[in-house]
Amino acid sequence: MIGEVDRNKVEIIDFLLNLIKFKTASQNPSDEFFTTGIKDCIDFLEKTFDQMGLQRKKWLAKPMTFTEHPVLFGALKGIGGGSSIALNGHVDVVPVGDLSSWSHDPWSGEVSGEKIWGRGTADMKGGISAMIQAVRILQNCGFELKGDVFFHIVTDEEVVGFGSRQCAEKLPRPDFVIVTEPTNLNILPAVSGLEHLRIEINGVETHAGQRYASIYPQKKEAKNSGINAIEKGIKIIKTLQELENDWAISKHHPLLPPGFNTILPGYITGGPGGGKDGRLNMISNPGTTPSYCAIEYNIWYYPDETLEEIKSAIENCISSICKYDSWLKNNPPKLTWNLRNISFPPANTNPDHPAINVLKESCNDLLQSAKIKGAAYAADLSWYAEKGIPGAIFGPGDISQAHTTDEFVMVDSYLKSVEIIALSILRWCKYKEK
Repeated sequence: MIGEVDRNKVEIIDFLLNLIKFKTASQNPSDEFFTTGIKDCIDFLEKTFDQMGLQRKKWLAKPMTFTEHPVLFGALKGIGGGSSIALNGHVDVVPVGDLSSWSHDPWSGEVSGEKIWGRGTADMKGGISAMIQAVRILQNCGFELKGDVFFHIVTDEEVVGFGSRQCAEKLPRPDFVIVTEPTNLNILPAVSGLEHLRIEINGVETHAGQRYASIYPQKKEAKNSGINAIEKGIKIIKTLQELENDWAISKHHPLLPPGFNTILPGYITGGPGGGKDGRLNMISNPGTTPSYCAIEYNIWYYPDETLEEIKSAIENCISSICKYDSWLKNNPPKLTWNLRNISFPPANTNPDHPAINVLKESCNDLLQSAKIKGAAYAADLSWYAEKGIPGAIFGPGDISQAHTTDEFVMVDSYLKSVEIIALSILRWCKYKEK
């Protein structure tokens, strides 16, 4: 089987180069190429599945943005008696930005210096290509697999869409799933939970000349001193910083860096005139006490925690500060969880799961050693974990290349991932002896 990869090296690389050429950047609503690019890319993969003799079907995922996103399912049915596996990946990519900043055309699919260059080589057309080529190699070698192999290919991961969620919910349930995001050929069975939260605080606007009355004791006739929503928001920010510090000291996970469970205030807006959905209703200047403040948070939590625990801790923390502020006590802030659909449940597959052991064994046979790590980013593995399906992230390339200018994957990493995935499928699904 390993020799088959070497003999088909040119074809295996060319397949990835063809995928890179499809302009499938999904995040920019004004991108004129996405609709055509994603259709042509899925058509290309459908023809590939037909050539491989796979059962397939396609549907449109619930649209999250400016267009619809096709989902492609392929199945290589086993002869029975083995375990099944799903291979998941997304062919949509992030925009390339300023083309002049690239030293290699992001859509050309160029090979030079032992690297394959282009948008999506690491994130994650390299992984998509590797998992398809792995099964092709097994077919070329004449193996009859006992367990089923499923392909789940989505086009909306970069817009936090519903493709993989629907795959986990609607399709035949696999015994294990591999999401082929870039891992540097490490095995990642754990993924942190991710939640976006907005906190909105209302105040009372008034002329800035009245601010003194809200700070210093005044006579009875001094009225309408205003309530500064931004300053109330700062109180909440400081309180959540203390909670973040407590988390860093008191919590840990063996596969993730210490203190990874963070509470990041990533966006803040405030001003007079009130607000809605995190935006001000009017444009003004600092001459008016702000009556509205919105703070949006990015919250990471460990794979062995639950969102309910995280919500409870944060809500209790905010309630505690409100008790000691007469305005917030009577005008509590509004919390919006699952903001803009960003709410990834954690994944926490046992590192000793039989399929993880198969991956480790395959890595050890073809590399020096297999490293088990945690994913310090969100991934579609979460949606399978939510349905109780065990899995891991494993693929070619380095996550540091994702979303960067001059993105690349090493040729050796890509070819080695084809071998490891193929060997793992063979061992996990089992096969009929010749």
